[in-house]
Amino acid sequence: MTTPSPLPAKPAGFLDAFSSLARLPRAFWFVVGAFVVESMAYFGILTLMTTYLSTDLGWSDQWSGLTVSLFTMLVTLFMLGVGSYAESFGLRRAVLFALLISTLGRVLYSGAANLPDGTLVAVAIIGSLVIVASGSGILQPVCYSGVKQYTDSRTSSMGYGLIYAIMNLGIVGVGALSSWIRPAVQRIKDGTVDASTSPLMESLAGLTGTGVQAVNWVCTGITAFTLGWFLLLMNRRVEADKLRPDRAEEMRKADQTPLGARLRRYFAEGPFTNPRFIFFIFMLLPVRTLFAHQWLTMPQYILRAYPEGIADRMEWLVNWINPLIIFIGVPLATALTRHINVYRMMVIGSFVSATPTFLLCFGPNLSLLITYFVIFSIGEALWSARFLEYASELAPEGRVAQYMGLANVPWLLAKGTTGLYSGMMLASYVPANTPQPELQTGTLWFIYGCIAMLSPIGLWLARRWVMAGLHTQNPLVRPG
Repeated sequence: MTTPSPLPAKPAGFLDAFSSLARLPRAFWFVVGAFVVESMAYFGILTLMTTYLSTDLGWSDQWSGLTVSLFTMLVTLFMLGVGSYAESFGLRRAVLFALLISTLGRVLYSGAANLPDGTLVAVAIIGSLVIVASGSGILQPVCYSGVKQYTDSRTSSMGYGLIYAIMNLGIVGVGALSSWIRPAVQRIKDGTVDASTSPLMESLAGLTGTGVQAVNWVCTGITAFTLGWFLLLMNRRVEADKLRPDRAEEMRKADQTPLGARLRRYFAEGPFTNPRFIFFIFMLLPVRTLFAHQWLTMPQYILRAYPEGIADRMEWLVNWINPLIIFIGVPLATALTRHINVYRMMVIGSFVSATPTFLLCFGPNLSLLITYFVIFSIGEALWSARFLEYASELAPEGRVAQYMGLANVPWLLAKGTTGLYSGMMLASYVPANTPQPELQTGTLWFIYGCIAMLSPIGLWLARRWVMAGLHTQNPLVRPG
C-alpha cells in the first residue's frame, strides 16, 4: 500500500488548505469523479422531471409535483437504510452496484414515453424512479464515506468542500448541455428549424419524442459512461490506499447479532439518542424546502412566467448560477471559515439563503431572479458542506453512512412535504397557459420565504441550549 506524503505539523494556512489536496490518494479523485459525473445525470433529469411528467406524459401539476417529491424523498430514505448497509460491503462494490442499477432505472425511465398504454407508462415511471432512487441513495453516503477514508483530519474539511463544489460544477455542465439540446431538438420536432442545420440534433430528434426526452437519454448515457470508467480505474489496489480505513465491512462479517437486535441497536445508539443533534438537523428543514423548489417549482415558474427568450434558457438560471457560485464559493468559504463552529455557520448561512426569496414577491423580473439565485447560493456555500462534514466526522468507525443518512432525514421530509403542496401552489398561482399579468407569483414566493425563515430564527433562538451539548462531542462544534 502506498504511503502518502506527510502533511505539515503546523495548522494549515489558507493556501495550504488547497495545496494539501495534491497529496491525497488517487482513489479520492476517482470517488469524487464518480459522484460528480453521476450527479450530472441525476440533476439533468431531475430539473426537467416535472416538465417531462406534465407536458410529455400529460400528468397534472399536482401528480407531477407529488411524484417528483416522492422520488427525491425515496433517495434520502434509501440513504438512511440501504446506503448505510451498503457501506459494509466495501466502497468499490457499493459504488459499482449503485451505478449499475441507476443505469438500468434510467433506461426504463427514458423509454417509458414510448409505451403504448397509459397504465404501462405509469408503472414504468414509478418502477424506474424507485430503482434510480435506490442507486442514488447508496451512492451519496458511500462516496462521502470514501471522502473520510481518503482524507485525514487536516484535509477532511477541504475534501468535503471539494466534492460538493465539483458536483455543482458538473451541474453547470449538464445545465449547458440541457439548454443546448432541449430547445434545438424540440424545434426540429416542431418543424420550425431545418433538421439539416444540425446533424447531431437531427439524430437525437429521430430517436426521441421531444427535447426533454432527448436530454433524458443523454443523461442515461452519462450514467452508463460513469459505470464503465469507474469499473476500469478503481481496482482493488487503488481502493486499498486509505488514510483512515473504515472497518465497516470487517465489522459486518464479524457481527453475529440477530438482525432484529441489530436494528434495535441501530436506532438506540449514536445520533438518535442526542436531542440537541436531532433538533439541530431538523431545524434546517424549512430552509431546505427552497432547495426542493429548485426542481419542483422553479423550472415551471420560469417556463410559465417569463417570455420565450428567457424560458428557452431556463437551465442557465436553474443549473448555472447556483452551482457555479457553489463551485467557487464552497472551497473559499470552507478555507476561510473552517475555524468557526458549524452551528454559527448554520445560522448565518440559512439566513442568507432564506431572505432573498422575498425579492421574488415583486413579480417576474429577470434582474431580481438572478439576484435571488446569487444571494441564495452564497448562503448555501456558507453552510452546506460544513454541515455534511460535521455529520460525517461525528460518526464512529463503521457508521459514517448511518450518520450521513440521518443528517439527510430533513431532506427526506423537505422533499416529501414540499411536493405535497408545490403542484397545487403552481396550479393556483402560476397555472399553465395563463397570461403573465394574471399570474400571482408574488404571493407564491412570499409564502415560501416565510417558511424558509423559520430555520434561521429557530436556530438562533435555541443556540444556547444546542451549543451546550453539541461541542462536547466533536471539536468541529466549538462554543463561541
